[in-house]
Amino acid sequence: MRNESLSTRLSTLSLAVLIGVSASVALAPTAAMAKSKPEAKTAPAAEADKSKAETAKDAGKDAGKDSGKAEQLGSYGDWAAYAAGGGKDKTCYALGQPKDRQPKAKLKDTTAYIFITTRPGENIRNEIAINLGYATKDGSAAAAEIDGEAYELITKGQNAWVKEQPKEKEFVGALRGGSKLVIKASSAKGTATVDVYSLKGLSDALARVAQECK
Repeated sequence: MRNESLSTRLSTLSLAVLIGVSASVALAPTAAMAKSKPEAKTAPAAEADKSKAETAKDAGKDAGKDSGKAEQLGSYGDWAAYAAGGGKDKTCYALGQPKDRQPKAKLKDTTAYIFITTRPGENIRNEIAINLGYATKDGSAAAAEIDGEAYELITKGQNAWVKEQPKEKEFVGALRGGSKLVIKASSAKGTATVDVYSLKGLSDALARVAQECK
């Protein structure tokens, strides 16, 4: 539910990221996904009052042991579509990784990704979550640019979301029609970062997600 605490929503988030040699994006998340993102706030202080969430971890070494690992539905350009679970608990999502990360020297050992989730059992469609791969200052500002169009983000732990929830639908629409997404954020230590995502194939990946999780 969208009014759950951030801690509850992210406590089960665990993604196994497997990068194939020949694939531009080869991602295999586990079935244990976040139930929802945090409720949008305009005041960072409101976010800071929430308990610290458990954040996504690279669980690639355990992926082969995880019987609940999500099934890849297809690969579309620089994105892939996945499904996990069944019945009212079924979850589908599109997932992509950045094509470039700066500064490379500081981010070379980190993994970032975006997943766009649909959970029909909870009447949730195309929910955005961004994992930055490093700790941020909770409640700090970040930004997304889609072909030059700017959107405000807010951070918690290693994650970021669209700051104003009503703008999420607009954000997803811009992603569908865009060619490049740029995420600008800062680590808890003050290091400014820039992640560049290709949006090639995202529209097809989302269409596959919608087909699977009607």
